[in-house]
Amino acid sequence: MSGPPDKACLILHKKTCMRPDVVQAIEALEQSDFDLMVRIPWSRSDMKMFMRQAIADGVTRIIAGGGDGTLNDIANFLMKKDRAQKTSLGVFPLGTANDFARGAEIPANDLTAALHLAATGTATPIDIGEVNGRCFINVASGGFGAEITATTPKDLKKALGGAAYTLMGLAKVINLQPYIGRYTDPDGRTEEASVIVMAVGNNRFAGGGFEVAPKANMQDGLLDFSVLSSDGSPDPRVIAAELADPFNSENRYLRYHQASTFTFESDRPLHMNLDGEPMLESRFEFKTHPRALEVVLGDRAQ
Repeated sequence: MSGPPDKACLILHKKTCMRPDVVQAIEALEQSDFDLMVRIPWSRSDMKMFMRQAIADGVTRIIAGGGDGTLNDIANFLMKKDRAQKTSLGVFPLGTANDFARGAEIPANDLTAALHLAATGTATPIDIGEVNGRCFINVASGGFGAEITATTPKDLKKALGGAAYTLMGLAKVINLQPYIGRYTDPDGRTEEASVIVMAVGNNRFAGGGFEVAPKANMQDGLLDFSVLSSDGSPDPRVIAAELADPFNSENRYLRYHQASTFTFESDRPLHMNLDGEPMLESRFEFKTHPRALEVVLGDRAQ
């Protein structure tokens, strides 16, 4: 673990910078005489430039001020070369879902407390997932849900919020064509499944609070692979019960595995969502980087 830094750089998503609660949280931290550098990038290239400058200036903590997509961008940057060995990550949760913050016990409903924790808290080393060369800190989800996320028009998302995904889902479910996939573990054992939804969890939550990887632990060196298979019309009550007991061999819909490395191959290109960032491939090679990045977590998540 690394102790609190003397100063930090907050990378603040441009869409949130004028929110009154965000401004209040920043002012409260600055009034405590903490040395906070605030940067508002307008592009990913801006973001990388600001972080490089901050690290060159001796900043040892970068704070992600945004949603899980912003967190993914910064985690990927810090995982390059030796940055993860000298720079810790704080989380200022400003997204709609804040799924990583939920699993990390970070108080997303109290932004002043969340920013104070992100800046002054002790960082804990956690695992980082990787698929096809791209890192993720929370969950990589694939199949039907990721397809809806990737194909829902942006204007519809903005107008309807979370309801857009439900509407698109209802429109598609009548003609739902499950993916046929094959999971291969580190020992070469394979398992085939007709996939509606899959998730690879470093953390537990995705999709706005759904516990898709209930046994995930960010410090165990493993990724949790859960697959919801197609078998008629899945009963939500049964699915909930199976998620509560994911390793039960008698589960009808849910298959659940834990491994440090594995592959998943699909019969056709499959949409994957990495902390909100899209990917479309047919073969996915997953691995974990054990305790590779120091991140400030809530007290109960350490």
